[in-house]
Amino acid sequence: MRLYAGICGSFPRPPELRKAINEFREGKIGRGEFEERYRSSFRMVVRLQEDSGLNLLTSGLLLWDDLLRPFAENLAGIRLGRLLRFFDNNFYYRCPVIVDQIKWMRPIILDEVRSLSEVTSKAVKAIIPGPYTFLKLSEDRFYGSRDRLADDLIQVLEREIESLSDLADFIQIDEPSLVDPELGEDDRKWGVEVVNRLLEAVSVPRDRFLVATYFNLDPGSYSILLGVEAGLHLDLSSARDAEDVLRREGYSGDLLSLGVVDSRSIFPEKPEDITGRVEKILEGVSVNALIISTSSWLDYIPFENAVEKLKILGEVLRRLEAGSR
Repeated sequence: MRLYAGICGSFPRPPELRKAINEFREGKIGRGEFEERYRSSFRMVVRLQEDSGLNLLTSGLLLWDDLLRPFAENLAGIRLGRLLRFFDNNFYYRCPVIVDQIKWMRPIILDEVRSLSEVTSKAVKAIIPGPYTFLKLSEDRFYGSRDRLADDLIQVLEREIESLSDLADFIQIDEPSLVDPELGEDDRKWGVEVVNRLLEAVSVPRDRFLVATYFNLDPGSYSILLGVEAGLHLDLSSARDAEDVLRREGYSGDLLSLGVVDSRSIFPEKPEDITGRVEKILEGVSVNALIISTSSWLDYIPFENAVEKLKILGEVLRRLEAGSR
């Protein structure tokens, strides 16, 4: 079994980058200086992951304002709407308003993923929003049909995935809406069908895909997720009985990411406790590749606390590797 440790998605912006963003927006610095300060923060976040012992890295998504924003800003047919709450968090996203046919114009995160691959020898993970979550969190003023909208979302995301295939070791499709308890079971089953249609459309092997869900993992939601034809990232921190659900129902896929470090809590976990939890899960689950991860994106907590979470992930990986020898 291949073992990895890496964060689910984003990392909090370093204080210097937050300052640079504010100064750029206020016109106090030019684009050239801003981009240099961004690159410095980008390299810092990569080093933090490496120095903590992680072997599966993300870019930190440092310029992403939310999961959908880079795509809403760069796909034709979409404009930005009002701020809405992002699930059950003190975190908001800008609602994509679909006003015309959605079209892919150019690669959206290719440069970001390429930059990451150029500065690290570790495995690289790219993150994109999933078609179902994009659809559920958008306002449709053009299609009037969820099926037609899903068709075009699949098409543009297929183009984006193909542009990343030579650079990313893993591609994560974020689909938190698949476990949203406020959505009906039949609706979410349709969402799984949509995700599987995207997976069928691309030429990238299935064992390089993760479909990431977070903020919930109840028995009904997990049953629905088992229909996804790719690896899964499971949030084992937000729901009290999530680990029991996984152990009871089992898992037969090749790739599994366990969100065992709580990304929404500032309190540090004990690596020995996390290691014990993972080892207990592995008593009944056998996979080809296992990722030890945070429950969701890390920008729900302050920068300093997020750095501690990286160290915990790295220590858990070291303990698991030592135990497997």
